[in-house]
Amino acid sequence: MLDGQRRRPDFVELVGDDGLAAALGRAAATGATWLWLLDGSAAPDATTLEALLVPLAHAQSLEDPILLSSMIVTPSGELDTAAPPWPRLFWRENAILGAEHRLAALRAASWGSLLVHRRALSLYGAPRASFAGAGDDLEWTGRMLRETPGYLVPSSVAVRHRRLATHGIRYLRSRLRILRGDGWHGTDRVWFAFVLVRDLSAQLARRPAAAVQHVRRAAVALWPGR
Repeated sequence: MLDGQRRRPDFVELVGDDGLAAALGRAAATGATWLWLLDGSAAPDATTLEALLVPLAHAQSLEDPILLSSMIVTPSGELDTAAPPWPRLFWRENAILGAEHRLAALRAASWGSLLVHRRALSLYGAPRASFAGAGDDLEWTGRMLRETPGYLVPSSVAVRHRRLATHGIRYLRSRLRILRGDGWHGTDRVWFAFVLVRDLSAQLARRPAAAVQHVRRAAVALWPGR
C-alpha cells in the first residue's frame, strides 16, 4: 500500500498490541516533524502523501497548521459519509485563508489519512484510549483544532473499502461525552449537538426502538441517578 507512493514516508510504524498511543510515541521518537496517520481501512493512491505535503510549502501563510487531512471517498468516488470532514464554520478568517490555497478549513477530522504535526502530541497528547473505536478521532482533533488551524486537502484522496460503524451505544455515548468535553465551546458546541441530533433522527427513522434504547442507556451512563 505504501510502496506505490511517489513520496514515501521516511519511517513506518505500525500500531501493535500496545496501541495507537505507543505507536505515535515511537513515530515521534524518530525525530519526524510530520506524522502520517493512515487508517487500515483507507487505501491511498500514488499521490496521496505527496499531495498532503504540498500545502506545507505555504505553512507560514496558512498560520502553521497542526493537521492536514486527505479526502476519504468510497470505491465509487463519493465522499465517505460515515466519516466526513467537519468544516470550520465560525472562524471566518481561517476559512477564507484556506480557500485562497484551495483548502477547506477543518474543525475536526475523522480517521483515514491525516498528516499531524509532532507538536500535537506534546500539546494534546495521543488520542484518549477511553474513546478508542468510537470517537477518538473527533475528540482528539476537536481539541487540537479548537484554536489552531487545520485543513482538508481535496487533491489528496484515499479510498475506504469498508463502511465504518456509526451507530450503537458506544457511538452515541462517545459523542455525548465529546459534547461535554473540552474540545468544543460556544457555537461549535451547538453545531456538534445539532449533528448529533441529526444522526439520532436518522437512526430513529431506520430503527426507532433500538435508537431510543441507545439514548436511554447512554443518558443513564453519563448522568447516573437522573
